[in-house]
Amino acid sequence: MHSLKLRMCSFAQLGTFTVLLSVVCKTEAFSTTFLPTVGRVLVGRGLASRSALHLRPGHARHFATMAANYRGAASPGDLAEVDWACTTADGKPLPADAQVFDQGRVRLVLGAGGFLPCLHANLAGMKQGDKRSVDVAPSEAFGDANPMMGPVDVPSASAPPGLEPGMMVQLANGAKARVTKVTDESVTIDANAALAGETLKLEVELLSVEDGASSLERGDFAIGCFWGAEMAFQREPGVITTKVGYTQGQKDDPSYEEVCAGTTGHTECVQIMFDPQQVSFARLCDLFWERLGDSRFLPNQVGNDRGTQYRHGIYYHTPEQKATAEASMKA
Repeated sequence: MHSLKLRMCSFAQLGTFTVLLSVVCKTEAFSTTFLPTVGRVLVGRGLASRSALHLRPGHARHFATMAANYRGAASPGDLAEVDWACTTADGKPLPADAQVFDQGRVRLVLGAGGFLPCLHANLAGMKQGDKRSVDVAPSEAFGDANPMMGPVDVPSASAPPGLEPGMMVQLANGAKARVTKVTDESVTIDANAALAGETLKLEVELLSVEDGASSLERGDFAIGCFWGAEMAFQREPGVITTKVGYTQGQKDDPSYEEVCAGTTGHTECVQIMFDPQQVSFARLCDLFWERLGDSRFLPNQVGNDRGTQYRHGIYYHTPEQKATAEASMKA
């Protein structure tokens, strides 16, 4: 089977904060690195492989300029409620495998990740009631197509029988690819995102904006590999945005290799911002224990994931969260 070289997602430091409690009750300050990620997953919908996306420096400059020019306009860190839609350039709905985020009436923290970068960039500077309709370049949506990821023609003799355009196949390196064409001589596959390289259309109305997202609270949970843990929290109503990364370590901006080697003391973690009027911290702690299961009794292990980077913990930001976390441990 032909193998394709896949892009790796990287982690960018977004600042440090103080983390005070773990399940083992160690009270210290640690270095933390988080990366905002794409997409609030539709409830009940599985999320196929996705890379972490973050806002580029150009977006940050755009935010700063718009905030300076428009007093009272939406700016980074604000909680925005919007009504939005993203379609293909000709106005058709996105294909099913590209519908990895909610549309319609949603809430997000501007500049904190989630959904698509183009949504954050276009909201900057808008005021309540403003509407905007724009064409979105591939680099601001699902990214440019990478020729290293396809399309690639594979000899029919090397492909399983019965393949048809639109099917998904798993390659020898574990990656997944779409079948785009089948002939007697070859099968064409593409591991790019379904809409990579495509221009999209964005329509958005800013319904309301809250300065600084002051009504939201923050919570941090380490439950082994952060991708699966993040999905569990994304599906919970009241969770507004999520980030994944490393916490409880002694080095700023550690590399993946350093964390896996256990030399920095970090553990994989999910940081969420949530609306306490919709979901309580106690409910989020319940999700933590449900996800952890019998692994709660295993040091440095969750499921089949072993290593110090997979140790579990709940990290609080307020005395109230501390009391709730401690109570959840005894339940």
